[in-house]
Amino acid sequence: MSIDLTPRWDKFAVYLPALQYHYASAVEDEQAPKKRDFPKGLTMDDLDFLNPDSKLWHYGYGLYSAGQFTDALPKACAVTNRKKRHTTILGDSGGYQIGKGTLKGTEHFNNAKTSAEVCQLWKDSGNIRKWIVQWLEANSDYAMTIDMPLWAKFPSNSKTPFHSCSNEELIDLTIGNLKYIKEKARGKTKWLNVLQGTTPEDSKQWWNAVKGYRFGGWALAGNVGWRGGLENVLFYVMTMRDDNAFEKGQEWMHVLGVSQPTWAVLLTAIQRGIRSNCDNESFRVSYDSASPFQAGGRYQKVVRYPKFGKDASTWTMSMHSAPINPIYADTGNQYRFPHPSPVGDLLTLAHLNIRGGEFQNGAYDAVSNHLLTNHNLWVYVRSFLEANELAFMLSSEADKAVPQKLIDACAFIEDLLSEERWTSKLKKEAKLLEEVFSRKSIKDLVEEDDLR
Repeated sequence: MSIDLTPRWDKFAVYLPALQYHYASAVEDEQAPKKRDFPKGLTMDDLDFLNPDSKLWHYGYGLYSAGQFTDALPKACAVTNRKKRHTTILGDSGGYQIGKGTLKGTEHFNNAKTSAEVCQLWKDSGNIRKWIVQWLEANSDYAMTIDMPLWAKFPSNSKTPFHSCSNEELIDLTIGNLKYIKEKARGKTKWLNVLQGTTPEDSKQWWNAVKGYRFGGWALAGNVGWRGGLENVLFYVMTMRDDNAFEKGQEWMHVLGVSQPTWAVLLTAIQRGIRSNCDNESFRVSYDSASPFQAGGRYQKVVRYPKFGKDASTWTMSMHSAPINPIYADTGNQYRFPHPSPVGDLLTLAHLNIRGGEFQNGAYDAVSNHLLTNHNLWVYVRSFLEANELAFMLSSEADKAVPQKLIDACAFIEDLLSEERWTSKLKKEAKLLEEVFSRKSIKDLVEEDDLR
């Protein structure tokens, strides 16, 4: 019987695996791959975690980005063919690709000589905004608005067309996008207004400019999100609360690109505080990463469960190289995949290593990577669920397996959201918040999750 993890997330901030098209399309095949070993009784569509009929496991949440595509034409995959009653998909507008200058259809922007020319090109690019909005309405239940990231100005992005634009120009373009969505959207998805910033000053500037556009909720990106640190996130959340950003009618707040057990718990504490103090008991917080797909499909790594002890260093994801060796090809059941998960328990190393011989070009094929990715997805979802279930037990039980500083930070967050005068209280606990979020000890296992 398939394992359904979805109901156990009702009280927690939800993790959204950032689906990659090559995986989402591959797992739509209702047949087992021909001419290769494959777990008996399974087909490729059993690797689709969105599918409630999978023989392995089901999880009803995910993120899918328009930035992977070039138009709104439907492409058969796990998202387009999902059973909507059992799933919730958050669509990403491709703001990362826009900021990096890699969004298809904007190549000619590189010919612009000035920031004014770049801005005009975007304003004239009605077809780009049109297909992004249409794609999001066709594929998602919630969708992020089209943001023009302020981090495009960073030196690392000097080759992108928006690098020369000022804060004011980027914010003005974003306002134009919000107006476009307000006028052109057909009501087929609920929009989350994306909030950006690189400093406290420009974050506040962005918020004041866009806060009047209230759709279905919000998305925290750039340094407004987790990379700015926990204190900064709380400052922004409290600022939003003071402006009634979490009143009824606002349903969701997403934090982009984070997949760490500590943040899984901290974001649940924020959700609990909002639900309790903002008269919005069904408000949802979420977070995403592409790490399971990157680890399994790009780096061929096996993700391991955290050890979850009172030491904060045990609250991290880890990984190591997958068992890749042509010697395992055609060995039948002799060697088992040694890592537990619904698919891992059925795997042999012959299912993964399908090419033998000294001169073969790699023992793994694309199906091997998809099998490994499904294992990694399970480990991520199951680990963040366990982190939350440990942290939000009764305190007498939680302190046996959860770092005390994490417990204290969660209690502080929930209490902070009940305070009217909160600024001094937040500053007073800056040290605790910095210790809970350490970039050195709590780093995601696969680079930074910039894939949106």
